[in-house]
Amino acid sequence: MTGWLFLRPETVSPRVILTGGEVLTMSPTAGARSVEAVLVENGLITAVGALADFSDKDAQIYDLNGRVLTPGLIEPHTHPLATALLGAAVDVSGFTHSSRVEVMQTLRKAADGAALTPWLIAYGWDPVAIADLAPPSLSELDEIAPDRPMVVITQMLHEVFANSAAMAAASVPFQSEQHQEGVIRDENGKATGAFRELNAVNLILGAMPTADPAMVELLLRRQYAVYAKAGYTSIGITGAVGKHEDPVGLLRDVGHDDAPLRSFLYLLSHQKGDIGGTDDFKILGTKFWMDGSPFTGGAAFADAYEDTTLTKDRMHIPHGHLGPLTPIAHDFLAKVSSLQAKGHQIAVHAQGERALDAVLAAFEAAGPAPSGVTHRIEHNALITEAQIEKARNLGISLGFFVDHIYFYGDVLPQIVGERAQRYMPVAQAMRSGAVTTLHGDHPASPLDPLRTLRVAVERRSASGETVTAPDQALTREEALRAMTLMAAEQLGQGATLGSIEVGKRADFTLFHGDPLTADWQDLAIAGTWKDGQPVHTGYSGWLRLGPVWSVFKNMLF
Repeated sequence: MTGWLFLRPETVSPRVILTGGEVLTMSPTAGARSVEAVLVENGLITAVGALADFSDKDAQIYDLNGRVLTPGLIEPHTHPLATALLGAAVDVSGFTHSSRVEVMQTLRKAADGAALTPWLIAYGWDPVAIADLAPPSLSELDEIAPDRPMVVITQMLHEVFANSAAMAAASVPFQSEQHQEGVIRDENGKATGAFRELNAVNLILGAMPTADPAMVELLLRRQYAVYAKAGYTSIGITGAVGKHEDPVGLLRDVGHDDAPLRSFLYLLSHQKGDIGGTDDFKILGTKFWMDGSPFTGGAAFADAYEDTTLTKDRMHIPHGHLGPLTPIAHDFLAKVSSLQAKGHQIAVHAQGERALDAVLAAFEAAGPAPSGVTHRIEHNALITEAQIEKARNLGISLGFFVDHIYFYGDVLPQIVGERAQRYMPVAQAMRSGAVTTLHGDHPASPLDPLRTLRVAVERRSASGETVTAPDQALTREEALRAMTLMAAEQLGQGATLGSIEVGKRADFTLFHGDPLTADWQDLAIAGTWKDGQPVHTGYSGWLRLGPVWSVFKNMLF
């Protein structure tokens, strides 16, 4: 039973002319050229230009009412399943808390509350954003939840804190003299409850029970509507991350089932799936991590982290620490060679210079990828000018997580020192000629494409007090191009998406205000279109009778 719970709202004609506002084409040849009207027929753009040119067309007129039409915004690096699931976790983030006392109060209040599973999961622990947020001790977590497994996940998802019940469920010994990468123990070999970076984090998260599959499906469908309401028409899913018995299958089902946006998926190395798909859902390749987060000590920098109160006392990073490469570095070249021969596009998380060197060396040694396959490097916190040039020469696209600047710009000098003045060199990458994109890596940051656009232009922190590497600011047109045409090119969809041109899909984002000129406070998302139809993001757009009935049935019986 998978039908709609409510009837679909009214749609527009298959032949429709959009006019009565400004149309920014973002054409690769004409830039952000504004035109008067766009003709859409059966989901495709068939004419772009002056309204008078369409006077003989038998088509419905859709009045933009002064709004601005752009190509559909594309989020090329996000995790919708993890975002949906963690949205149902206990919120302990720096976005909603300002002190350790507040965070611990939230955890205590939630200790006996309902959750998706018998485990208590909290998300958003952020010692970089909250000044006095020392790590929770094992005894603290055991006092809050003595019998119930409890896990606290950090904002960037690269570290978790588990209580004794969770470690027991995950078969992690409390006492051990053996070193296990990322399992943090004291000088006596006793577990502290901290697990750092992906392999160690997965020891705990892998032991978590799965939630009701029908509930997870509903949460994911709602999350897709949230992306569309925010202004996105396509997303790149860089790893099918999220606790579910078949995350790839779930993403495929939701992505195919009249979804409000298009999905382009990168598998994790252990996941299976054939390259290709439909216009709504495609598997593009595989995602890897070459290093970790700068905010857990995991970024493989060329020079050591700064020795400051923040790094020593709150992040617990030892003096002289460089950050390790992940184990994938040992056989990454072999994996690249094998996967690209099968047509996989490879996306790699790399923050520090040493990680970037390792990635670029492997891509270069593997030789040219098959026609149409262009690999990508994600985040690029401290990528150098020489590395940008090498990536461009190899045809590798570069994606930047500029929210680091917004949420952590005030403290970046305490973590990387003077290197903050070359942090996230987006302008250098774009002006080198490399395909350059912007992303939010949700759930690591709140979903807001207008913030992403603004940060790329202003490079200003949330406090407004810090501007990081101002010479790396993009123009508004460059930032919008990074979120439309270049994002489409990074996903291998530049021939069909990313600009308003004849022959491309009629995927649009509608703005109140001109994204190229309006004051930021006057700019808002007015809606999205997909395949020439308005996208509906209310209940009728995502709520399905089948999973709703399954949830109620499981609750009752």
